[in-house]
Amino acid sequence: MRHTSKRARRKQLHRKIGAFSAVLRSSRPGIHYRATISATLTPEPPDPYDPDEIADLVRTALRVRAADAVRDQDPIDLPAAQDACAHWLRRPQDLDLPDRAIQVTASVHLELADEDRAAVQELLTALRVQGATDALNSQRTEALARELSHPAALLARWLQQADADLTQPPDEGELEALARRLRGYPKDREGPVELQLLSLLRDFLTEFPKEEQKRLLVMLLANGMRAARKPAHADRVEALGQPTASESARVGDVP
Repeated sequence: MRHTSKRARRKQLHRKIGAFSAVLRSSRPGIHYRATISATLTPEPPDPYDPDEIADLVRTALRVRAADAVRDQDPIDLPAAQDACAHWLRRPQDLDLPDRAIQVTASVHLELADEDRAAVQELLTALRVQGATDALNSQRTEALARELSHPAALLARWLQQADADLTQPPDEGELEALARRLRGYPKDREGPVELQLLSLLRDFLTEFPKEEQKRLLVMLLANGMRAARKPAHADRVEALGQPTASESARVGDVP
C-alpha cells in the first residue's frame, strides 16, 4: 500500500466504487445486462487500509449479488429486472474484512447494449409470430371440435373418406362417445394456470394415502417456497403439514 493521506485514500476508494460496470447474464442465453453499480460503505474503513484491496472486495461482492438477482429475469421486461437488481443491492451486505465490521449497499442502473437490444427485438418478433400461429391453430382446432361435436357430423365426416365402407358404418355408441369428448374441448384446459396447478397437485397428493407421506411432500413443497424466497408461504405450508391434536394423541397412546 502506498503512503498516501487519509483524504487521498478516501477519494481513491470512492472513485473506484462510486460507479463501476458489470456484465450480467439474463434468463435468455446470449443476452446480457450492462449494469452501472454505485456502492456505499457503512461505516467507512478505518485507517490504515488499502483502497485497491477494499474496492476489489466491494466490486466482487456486488457483481456476484447483482448476477444472482437478474439471472432469472427476462430482458424483455427490463424494468422488472432493474427493480429486482436494485432490491437486492439495497440490502446491506457484510464485507469479508478481518477485524472490521463494514457493510456495503448499492444502487444500480441496468441497460442493454445495442446488440442485446436488437436480440430482444428479434425475440419479441419471433414470439409474436409464434403467438399468432398458435392462436390460429387453436382457433382451427376449436372450430373443428365444435363442428364434430354431434354424432351426425362425425358420421358425415366419416362418409367423406375415400375408403369408407358404407355397409359397415361406425357404431352409434362410438360416435356419441367421441362427440361427447369433442363437446368438452377445451374445457379441461381452460382457466388460469394456478387453478390447473391446484388440480394437478390435488391429484398428485391423492397418490400417497399415508399421512406421513403427505407430510413429507408438504415439507418438500415448503423447501421449494423457501428457495423461491417466499418464507411466509413456506411457514403456512409447513403448518398445514403438522400433525393434528387427535393424531398426536393417537401416537401418544401407542404402547
